Amino acid sequence: MTTTGSDLSAPLQPIGEVKWRSHVRVHGRIRSIRVQPWADVASLEATVVDPSGGLVLIFLGRRAVPGVELGRHVIAEGMVGEHRGYLAILNPVLELLDH
Repeated sequence: MTTTGSDLSAPLQPIGEVKWRSHVRVHGRIRSIRVQPWADVASLEATVVDPSGGLVLIFLGRRAVPGVELGRHVIAEGMVGEHRGYLAILNPVLELLDH
């Protein structure tokens, strides 16, 4: 699953080096998934980790995203912000990798 506008040649950054308000492209494994309310709309939150750290991917208005499942490796790209005290990317460009 990829979305137009992504620069698939951009270098990957270790999650532990991600900074707030920076545009990043990271690779990791989905460690947890939950549906949480966001402004009265259910949103999917997936925590992605690599050996250096973790961050949250938030899909606004979605209860599920096809292919987003525990243990799946993904490449996510987007602007890093903060959500509930954690670094997060809202509606990331997502590339699902083979199992």
